[in-house]
Amino acid sequence: MTPAWKRRLAFTRMGRWYTGLTVAIGLAATNTGNNLLFLVLGLLLSSIIVSGILSEQSLKGVSVERRLPSVATAGQPALVGLLARNGKPHAPSFSLEVREARGDVAGHGFLVVLPAQRAAEVAYRFVPQRRGLHRFRQIELATRAPFGFFEKSRPMDAEAELVVFPREVAPAAVEARAPGREGDRPEDRAGIGLEVHLLRDHRAGEDARSIHWRSSARAGRLIGIDREQERRKRVCVVLDQRGLRGEPLDRAVEQAAALVVREIDSGAEVSLALAGQSLAAGAGDGQRHAALRMLALVEPCGGEEAAPVPEAQASILEVPA
Repeated sequence: MTPAWKRRLAFTRMGRWYTGLTVAIGLAATNTGNNLLFLVLGLLLSSIIVSGILSEQSLKGVSVERRLPSVATAGQPALVGLLARNGKPHAPSFSLEVREARGDVAGHGFLVVLPAQRAAEVAYRFVPQRRGLHRFRQIELATRAPFGFFEKSRPMDAEAELVVFPREVAPAAVEARAPGREGDRPEDRAGIGLEVHLLRDHRAGEDARSIHWRSSARAGRLIGIDREQERRKRVCVVLDQRGLRGEPLDRAVEQAAALVVREIDSGAEVSLALAGQSLAAGAGDGQRHAALRMLALVEPCGGEEAAPVPEAQASILEVPA
């Protein structure tokens, strides 16, 4: 835990020149006893003291909150927000730089002025170059106000994690191993579909679209229709990552992600089978995010992991190694 009082101080280029000039004038005043040089030395030293007081005033009472994107994909830009709040009752803060520190991600934003009891947000552009877990450690709040001689910074603990999805690529032309991949199959129960399940008397209050008009005309009364419940395509994407490392592993993971996205976008229920782990079948955005997250966190493994076990009664799409 970083204490709230901790500060880091660094010289700027102007500050080094200013400090050198102050030392030189101090030596000259000591050697010559010239009162004018002592007066100039006093002004220079007082400027350094005032700089320290005002810079501390800018940093004091300011808190920062990081806002991570809901989705990040390797190779694509994402925005990370940094929300700063000035909790001081009256004093504004000037020339604030908010930046990441000691984590996997580098980024920063700048605020010219942050009024008292107000909040402002800056964002930086983050383009992840790899899939997987990215860790954030600290946020540094820094200022060079008021004279630019020194940069005073205040580190704040703000640990967070962001899972970056695999890079988007075109899916490979992989053929399914089961005939069920060709289309939807009806089940022997009533539901929403195209095939007729049974004809029956029309019930009062039912939607007119459930009336079978041809049968009603023949029978002289309203005949309702129940249709077969159609079952979605079920697809299992199989990736055996045993023995894969480095770039070959990343390419295989990217292909698996592309197949998952393609099948979910086509309306299928998709499951995922990897060496040592699996994801049950599902559809929609929730399933897409769960599958991409699992693929993003795939690590190299040896032959000790169990082989992938595809879901039963699902078409199998095996990722080529």
